[in-house]
Amino acid sequence: MIVLEVLGWSLIAAAAAWALTLAWAHAEFGRTRRAMEAEVQQWRAEAIRARELAARLRQEIAMWSKGCQQGREDVIALMPLLVAAQQRLAGASLAEATTEE
Repeated sequence: MIVLEVLGWSLIAAAAAWALTLAWAHAEFGRTRRAMEAEVQQWRAEAIRARELAARLRQEIAMWSKGCQQGREDVIALMPLLVAAQQRLAGASLAEATTEE
């Protein structure tokens, strides 16, 4: 009789341990899954922010390039005027130098 009782309690203890382990594993799996989903959501949000930043940078680069092109065109347009002004100044200082001597 004691053998059957020990055997019965052993089976009950094994079943209880198995049930507790299964419940713990299920809970742990749920926590891990929620943590994983939160991390995936975080990386998706980060990817969206990175795409928005890349689009903004592309727009800024295009505007900067357009501004540089406009600046080059302005310098090219002003160059003859700058050369003429420099020649006038050089001519005026040469005239002053000859009149002073």
